[in-house]
Amino acid sequence: MTSFLFPKIATIIQKFDQKHLPNVDLALQDEIQRNNDLIKKTAGKKIAVCVGSRGIAKISSIVGLLINQLKSAGAQPFLVPAMGSHGGGTVEGQLSILADYGITESKIGAPLIASMETVEIGFTEDNVPVHLDRAAYESDGIILVNRVKPHTDFKGKAESGLMKMVAVGLGNIDGASHLHRFTPSLGYERLIISKAQVLLKTEKVLMGLAVIENAYHQTAHVELIPANNIVKREQELLVWAKELMPSLPSPLIDLLIINRIGKNISGTGLDPNVTGRWFGFNSLWQDTPNIHRIALLDLSEEAHGNAVGLGLADFCTQRLVDKMDQRATYLNALTAHFTVPAKIPMHFSTDEETIRRALLSLDGTSLPKDKKVIRIKDTLSLTKFEASESLLPELKDHPNIVEVGKLRPFVFQSDKSMASF
Repeated sequence: MTSFLFPKIATIIQKFDQKHLPNVDLALQDEIQRNNDLIKKTAGKKIAVCVGSRGIAKISSIVGLLINQLKSAGAQPFLVPAMGSHGGGTVEGQLSILADYGITESKIGAPLIASMETVEIGFTEDNVPVHLDRAAYESDGIILVNRVKPHTDFKGKAESGLMKMVAVGLGNIDGASHLHRFTPSLGYERLIISKAQVLLKTEKVLMGLAVIENAYHQTAHVELIPANNIVKREQELLVWAKELMPSLPSPLIDLLIINRIGKNISGTGLDPNVTGRWFGFNSLWQDTPNIHRIALLDLSEEAHGNAVGLGLADFCTQRLVDKMDQRATYLNALTAHFTVPAKIPMHFSTDEETIRRALLSLDGTSLPKDKKVIRIKDTLSLTKFEASESLLPELKDHPNIVEVGKLRPFVFQSDKSMASF
């Protein structure tokens, strides 16, 4: 029996816009000083500082500095998780996610009040109810802290950011479920903006702290935005955030191997903005780049078992399936009213078998060893990856590629798992 020949691979270094803040704390202090009049208005008030489940670089430092500045102004700040149904829709799960980011009462120096209870504060012009976390509702003012970035499920003028935190995150399970229930008829963009406007009109929100990151997961920009300017300014920042998004360097890939997925990496575990693989209520479709097969190897520890996004792949390992918390994954998918991301693809016992099966499933116009294969750590990490021999000619001429390593065999370790990069 002829032994199976995997493609030879090389390590590739890709460059993107590297502009970032050399000192995030100093930049945030300057931004707070620039908005000193806003900060002064928090004196003597109980301020709910809302933090989500997205992985944001230096988030504990950013939140800690903001809390200290509020205290110095005479405010009484406390932390509120604003992450919809994430963390399995439980207080314990959401506190655990924040703890992974270094956001705890002892580390930040402010109480952390978590509850799934909400208050219905009004309705949009389309008669969609707007829910608000009870602790935030009972505060004297709300400050939103979130990263502005392209959304994983749709494209629009407002995607993932401060307004989505209001429309989904601060609504807990109730708010998230209502938004997703109405998306088929009204669309994400309309719902996010209209739900945010309902809360903003109450004047409960004082300001938002928007963060933008570059392709290296570095902080490129921090900005305090007064409540009355959030709708307009966030749309402007989104344009900038899209320009900084990383991407895969080839328009056609036979097999994309992703080392890990997770909610801390993307709302859908693996970012469709990178893979071009999108989902509807009951179907998948492939946009650009054109990727024939996707194989997933593992689930991040920070995902806490939420394996949503698994259904966007064709193959995965048994290891990933074993780490899946079915309740948390299904709750996330059901709250979003999308079943596809929670489906389990074909899975095999080792990395070696998973990748071999994926290669064999491709068309026979070329041998498995000649297929166009890329392996990445995750969809947030695209500056260093591995590419197969057949991709090297086009990558060498790509404007973003700065280094192409030497070809080497496709190596597996003794347990048939892939070696690290």
